[in-house]
Amino acid sequence: MTNTISVNDPSLPHFISALQDSNLKVFEKTKSGREVVQHFTHYQFSQFENGSHVAELIKERANFVDQILKKLWQTFIEDPNTSLIAVGGYGRGELHPYSDVDLLIIADDPMQHQEAFSTFITFLWDIGFEVGHSIRSLEDCFQEGLDDVTTATNLLEARWITGSYEPFEQLQQLWSKPDFWPTKTFFKAKKNEQEQRHKRFNETVYQLEPNLKESPGGLRDLHTIYWIAKRYFRVQSIHELVQKKFLTPEEFVQIEAANKYLNRVRFALHHMKKRREDRLLFDNQRLIAETFGYQDNPEKMAVEQFMSGYYRNVQTVVKLNEILMQHFHERLFESDKKSIQNINPRFCLINGYLDIRHPNVFAQNPTALLEVFIVLQALKEAKGLRSNAIRSLRNHLHLINDSFRNDPINKALFLEIFRQPAGINAAVKRMHSYGILGAYLPVFQKISGLMQFNIFHAYTVDDHTILVIRNLRRFFVDHFAYEFPTAHQIAQTICKPEILFIAALFHDIAKGRNGAHEILGAEDTRQFCEQHNLPQKDANLIEWLVRHHLDFSHVAQRKDLSDPKIIKEFAELVDTQARLDHLYLLTVADVCATSDDVWNDWKNSLFLELYNETSNMLQLNEDAPKSKAKKALKTQEVAKATLSKMELKPSQYKTFWESLTESEFFSRQTHADVARLTKILYQHQMGSDNWVQVSPKSSRGASELVIYMNDRDFLFANIAHSLDRQKFDIMEARIFSTTDDKTLVLMYFLDRDTHEIINQDSCDTIESRILEDLIKPLPESPANAYPSYLSRRIRCFETPTQISFHKINKHKTELYISTQDRPGLLARIGLALKQCNIRLHDAKIHTVGEKAEDVFIISDTQDLAIEDKEVQRMLENAIIDLLD
Repeated sequence: MTNTISVNDPSLPHFISALQDSNLKVFEKTKSGREVVQHFTHYQFSQFENGSHVAELIKERANFVDQILKKLWQTFIEDPNTSLIAVGGYGRGELHPYSDVDLLIIADDPMQHQEAFSTFITFLWDIGFEVGHSIRSLEDCFQEGLDDVTTATNLLEARWITGSYEPFEQLQQLWSKPDFWPTKTFFKAKKNEQEQRHKRFNETVYQLEPNLKESPGGLRDLHTIYWIAKRYFRVQSIHELVQKKFLTPEEFVQIEAANKYLNRVRFALHHMKKRREDRLLFDNQRLIAETFGYQDNPEKMAVEQFMSGYYRNVQTVVKLNEILMQHFHERLFESDKKSIQNINPRFCLINGYLDIRHPNVFAQNPTALLEVFIVLQALKEAKGLRSNAIRSLRNHLHLINDSFRNDPINKALFLEIFRQPAGINAAVKRMHSYGILGAYLPVFQKISGLMQFNIFHAYTVDDHTILVIRNLRRFFVDHFAYEFPTAHQIAQTICKPEILFIAALFHDIAKGRNGAHEILGAEDTRQFCEQHNLPQKDANLIEWLVRHHLDFSHVAQRKDLSDPKIIKEFAELVDTQARLDHLYLLTVADVCATSDDVWNDWKNSLFLELYNETSNMLQLNEDAPKSKAKKALKTQEVAKATLSKMELKPSQYKTFWESLTESEFFSRQTHADVARLTKILYQHQMGSDNWVQVSPKSSRGASELVIYMNDRDFLFANIAHSLDRQKFDIMEARIFSTTDDKTLVLMYFLDRDTHEIINQDSCDTIESRILEDLIKPLPESPANAYPSYLSRRIRCFETPTQISFHKINKHKTELYISTQDRPGLLARIGLALKQCNIRLHDAKIHTVGEKAEDVFIISDTQDLAIEDKEVQRMLENAIIDLLD
């Protein structure tokens, strides 16, 4: 009886038989092949779920693909002189479930067999493989490899699969040609390639959504070591570097562990997404944390625990990559005579890099573990540390114990690092990278690799801290004065910059603990200052800075800076100009170190306003108004003088000013704004028609919208709806009602996508759309008016809505709303205010990553504070209903 072949049988032998069965049609063979690949993929996923090692699974998959390719090659390719070669990751014998199968086909005349090659490649795609392929002659391989280091690197990883072996042997001989990527040239190219790749990721391992392959510390950094080692030593694995005494056994264990970890995460990503995926996006982070068995605890979310483990592993890769790349550099470029300059009995400079003079430097003198960084700071010509010194530092970290920390010399040296005139940022980065900082300060070790699962904080706590120190240091450097002119000017008045650097080091030291981190951090700071015998005055200032490092930003972005009472309260907290100067610098450096997208001209204007107003208050300036009424009178007095220079007489704007005397217009606006707005509105004769003007730029760092129209309640809802439809984000809103039944609205806004001011060309269009929307009725429900989608990133976070009320005076109530940022947020809130007959006077908008923290000054329609608990509850329910 003849056995029949079932195309539904997914086994590899039956697929091979199906290939050879002339009675089967191509689509049936393709279906059979696709089932084989799917069956094997499902089998591997099952093995992964049951705990099989990923290192074995990715090798097993490469072997599986080898077998299929061999059979398909025999089926489709008849020319015995052609060769099929694996390159890339597949060439290394590693293949993840949905990774590309990179192939090189070598033929004497590629065009002669183009149809057969095309059929072969197409079949591979049809059965489910992602194929990257090139068809070249040996001469093509040489020429294209010579032109492009990436192509050459692919050839370096070439592995013969099937076909003629002779072309493969000839391909291997390319590396023996003196003009084909000599070792030094290859090293420089790969080093430059790595540096450029790291720059794309801001040269930090701590990305919100890192790429497992490309980010610093990722798999590509390991591959770079392997490629250079293979080119230089002709080795086939990293382990062979141990045999050649280029890599220590301990370093190999660390590299191997990190490699296995990263591959495990990558395999898990493919398993979950059922496609090629190398990015640890927010939703992927949560899923993998769950897959790996992490659970939330009181101190850390499961995803934060997982990402902390990820960061530790990639940091290991970065450290070892630095050592080995430096070691390669020394081997390749120091074969000639060395230039050695002795610095002191412990250190010397070799070809521009600092090294230890003998292997027992740190063992005999542990203090040198800190001294080395001061020596580096003092030597402007030093390019860094030699690999030998870095290794020795890492190998002697155990010497940093309680006895070391209590040694007065070591305490003095640690402080001295922060007192040096240059090299502070580089020293702190190196200390952290080599493990010195965490060893000397165990409290700092606790925040190493600590991530915060939100959009606002783009970096882990330790990396953020290093960036704050970097930003502070740049304030003192003339070369960077253009970045923050005011901060640079203030920095020149600081007598002891180390106070700021130490405050920055400790400002987030207590993150991840139960309790307010600014309070717990202040306690840690006090202990540090006492242990290091800092002068009491300095210690008090550092502790105060850590305790209050959140306050400047909070007041600047959420409070009414035109209110003398707010400024007076903040001035009382700050107490001295020195404190204000230090706190301003620390706050700007802190905010800029959270994310590249956080700082803009709008925030800069708010921070400067708070700094200048508080500084005036602290100087007991007789001209500084002590109340809103006095401020309003002073503003009118100065504005009147300005208008006189503009040739406007008081009689011409008297009616307009008198109509605003019962509002807070003159106490809220600067004298320059009052004069400017008075002139604008006078020129437009303040007619009965709605008047709208959009200015692309204002003194407040945002685009400005001015509306003057017949009085009506709930105007904010209409304007917010219009600006939201045009994809603008409101930063601040001020609404003034006049005694002659008019309303003056001032709004400041930015482009939603770019967070920048608008172009002059778009002003007319924006004005027209606002005028149109002002006469249209508002939608009763946000369901159809505002998009319900959330961005991919924001969807990953759960941000509960929190609402609170605070009575300011008998006329005003502060409404605070913290909720998830989303399209149409302010328009929805405006609709809720309208539904509950609530009048809006002022709004301050503050978005922190995925969270919106907005403050609204409200009253009822009789301009009385909202004190009735039932009315508050009704408004709260309306807001929640519209947001949901």
